[in-house]
Amino acid sequence: MARIIILTFLITSCDIISHEPNYQRESNISEQILDLQFDSDMDEIKLKSGKTFKILSNTKDSKKSILLLHGRGLYPNEPQVMNPLNDGLQERYNIFSIQLPVLDKNSTYYDYQRIFKYSDARILAIIDKISSKYQELNIIAHSCGAHMLMSYLKSNGIKNIKTITLIGAGAVDKNQIADEYLDYRLFRIPILNIYGQDDHGSVKKHAEYFQGLDDNLLTNFEIRGADHYYTDRDESLVSHVKKWLISH
Repeated sequence: MARIIILTFLITSCDIISHEPNYQRESNISEQILDLQFDSDMDEIKLKSGKTFKILSNTKDSKKSILLLHGRGLYPNEPQVMNPLNDGLQERYNIFSIQLPVLDKNSTYYDYQRIFKYSDARILAIIDKISSKYQELNIIAHSCGAHMLMSYLKSNGIKNIKTITLIGAGAVDKNQIADEYLDYRLFRIPILNIYGQDDHGSVKKHAEYFQGLDDNLLTNFEIRGADHYYTDRDESLVSHVKKWLISH
């Protein structure tokens, strides 16, 4: 009987464990990296929960805005994807890049799945903020940022979003499986899916989903010689994103 009681307690305890972002690591990111940002304004948004998150912005007299969503465990001005996009697109757009929730280093896709509700809240808050001032919002999401965007869209839809650009979407760890892909055709907005020639297998599988669709709102594009982080291929990435945005 005692063993049964102990086992029941352990199972119940595991069930009520709260999965939360690593706020200490996030604070360290703010202190060590974000404070070194000189070409963007840094602010924070307070959520209903009382928690805050950082936002980098680069605004001008434009009605068009872009929201950048970074990859797993990274930060708004990370140098390989976010910074090149910010630098390459700020001439035409107001740029907003937020700190998404992070976990301990070496956390997997499945670990991050458990905190998507926290990223949902942040994305909702920043979209409301941008939409209250600017007429057009385009979202660009890289890697886990794309997973977090999809989680948000499942709950909140595409209200106030003009276009979506997915970069390296569908990335998961070895022997893990991504959530079932959303039917992007139902959104009825232009969506660009970009992946690297040398990207992860799970990203290429996600790209195959686009290849099987016959819809003029959906565009699938491979960047030759690019890996998941577009090492030495960031100029090609920015050039193609810019060209596609202008045409839409």
